[in-house]
Amino acid sequence: MNKHATRICKNVCPRNCPSSCTMISYVENESLVHITGDSMHPYTRGKLCAKGFSYLEKNSHRDRLKFPYYQKVKGSGKFIKITWEKAFDLIISEMMNIHKRFGSFHPLALYKGSGNIGVHHFVTDEFFSSMGKTTRLIGSSSFSTGFQAMQDDMGAVKMSDPSTIKDSSMVIIWGANPAATNIHLIPFILDAKINGAKIVVIDPLYTQTAELADLYIQLRPSTDGALANVLIKGLIEKNAVDRVFLENNSSGLDPFLEMINGISVKEFLLKCSVPQEAVDLLLDWMTESTAVSYLIGTGLQKHAHSRQTIRAIEALAAVRGDIGKLGGGIFFRRNDLPIFNNQDFEKLNRNNRMIKMSELNGIPSVHRPSIEMMWISCANPLTQEPDSKFMKQFMMDIPFVVTVDQFLTPTAQMSNLVLPTTTHFEEMDIVTSFWHNQMAWNEKAISPYYESRSEWSIIKELALRLKQHSGDLCSFPIHASEEEYLNAQFNEKVFTCYSIKSVSDLKERAAAPNLPNVAWGDRQFDTETGKFQFYFEVAKLVDHHPMGTFIEGKMPTNDYPFWLITPHHPYAINSQFHFLKLSDEEEAVVRINPKAAKELDIFNGEIVSVYNDQASIEIKVLFSNQVPKDIVVIYQSWYPVSQVTVNDLVPALQTNMGTDKPCSQGIGMYDTFVHIKKL
Repeated sequence: MNKHATRICKNVCPRNCPSSCTMISYVENESLVHITGDSMHPYTRGKLCAKGFSYLEKNSHRDRLKFPYYQKVKGSGKFIKITWEKAFDLIISEMMNIHKRFGSFHPLALYKGSGNIGVHHFVTDEFFSSMGKTTRLIGSSSFSTGFQAMQDDMGAVKMSDPSTIKDSSMVIIWGANPAATNIHLIPFILDAKINGAKIVVIDPLYTQTAELADLYIQLRPSTDGALANVLIKGLIEKNAVDRVFLENNSSGLDPFLEMINGISVKEFLLKCSVPQEAVDLLLDWMTESTAVSYLIGTGLQKHAHSRQTIRAIEALAAVRGDIGKLGGGIFFRRNDLPIFNNQDFEKLNRNNRMIKMSELNGIPSVHRPSIEMMWISCANPLTQEPDSKFMKQFMMDIPFVVTVDQFLTPTAQMSNLVLPTTTHFEEMDIVTSFWHNQMAWNEKAISPYYESRSEWSIIKELALRLKQHSGDLCSFPIHASEEEYLNAQFNEKVFTCYSIKSVSDLKERAAAPNLPNVAWGDRQFDTETGKFQFYFEVAKLVDHHPMGTFIEGKMPTNDYPFWLITPHHPYAINSQFHFLKLSDEEEAVVRINPKAAKELDIFNGEIVSVYNDQASIEIKVLFSNQVPKDIVVIYQSWYPVSQVTVNDLVPALQTNMGTDKPCSQGIGMYDTFVHIKKL
């Protein structure tokens, strides 16, 4: 008989993932004993992915950090366990020395990732902006990266509720693999298929999602815009366009049509390596469909000309009149995620120095902006950033580096001070989704693991100690509890989006989750004209094409004949969940088509060198017929067993996405080319 009463708590996964799953945790004797999905959630409907179920093991994993650790020499591995008092003394001492030498905290830099998207974890952003002018290091995974194309056309990032995909008569999944990355969307896709919808997958790789498709079109990487332009031309020739939508709800159509009429279908399909028969079949289906949903994957952002590519797909949806229609439209992401007070990026960083990591690459350390201390939160840049060797040297050049994490990641190993932090079961938080319209309250279910502290607890203590030196050093607000701090982040924008004014409102709403939105209905756009913009004049001011047209990017060469594609592993997100053995792959492998391998006299399972001008790595070969002959695939992750960092090969090539906004430009990580040779 169980002598300990079981407490039931509600939690929510804070990973940078579309679902933001709510879950039910069961606690006995202050230990987490069981996790299930929350059946009340209208999008996830009680289902969790493998990563979600693994939280039970992750929360008490033997490798989880228990105490603060310090090493004098970064990367030496000579960590010593210290007390929190000593850790705070070290941090405050470094900060005050910086302020004394420079007269401000300007050389104090924050590198903030998206490893936890909860409102709680923007506390560090607020703290760094409360000390006057500091430095913000912008990595390759900025939230703003993929927004620009949608803002060009529609004035804002906007989409219907993803559950409306079930009402589609056709679903085109373009460069996305929801069977691995958004599993809760799959039931809605299958509902559409059961109701007669055609499922089309367009992707260079034959993915798990492609197995569900009625039609799979394999095209060359970065040629998606060419295929979208061809489809638009075909619909026009078939008179299968929505004349009413184009006349009443769009602007700039004439120059766009002139551009489309001028393309060569034969030439564009040759660049795509897509047969005319596949295009003809897809056009027939689109002509017969009443509402088409276009699910755009984030991988399309990882090419140099991604802005035009996404705009071309949006133009395809607009030509058909699918945008704003029930069961139709663009499904990419919602733009109301950073709406709480401590998430106001532009306000918080109005006076800060903003530095893009990609722009520092190649600049000698003596010529870089002065950075004396670096604080890393919710990130593992040594595996996430392009050109990992540069990132490692960059961290070595900084006198004092602090990383807040739950595990000793490669980034933590290159830090002077590592602070153990709580999981979402050990803290209070609020989580919204960039995909659906639900907000969820995260309860504190159990006490922190050993000496772990929440980020709010760490920041509050630092703020108090700074104020003891001088009240002018820091304006960070001191609240009595995590809940009080979170309550202070609500504002009118939050109320407008969710009809919630406070934590107490949210707790009450948890018993009756928000109903999903249906569709736009009014088809009103947030542009100056209130219409969809086929032609965006402002883009020319920043040297970009004003329309969604195909612009040919880099292609393989004789020296480097393979595209290197580096998606996240289906059972991991960057370095998270690396140790749980959720798959059979504990070491890194390079997936290659068997025919391509045969031409290089490479055998399945052997160790080869994958190389380019930037670096070379030694890695095990795995044959895969799902990979085309001119592509190799290495999952981007942390591989402690094989010590392979795939991003050593990836240059810091900037895309043309996000160039209109400060520090939101993306990285063309999929415009990386390599060769392979036997050792």
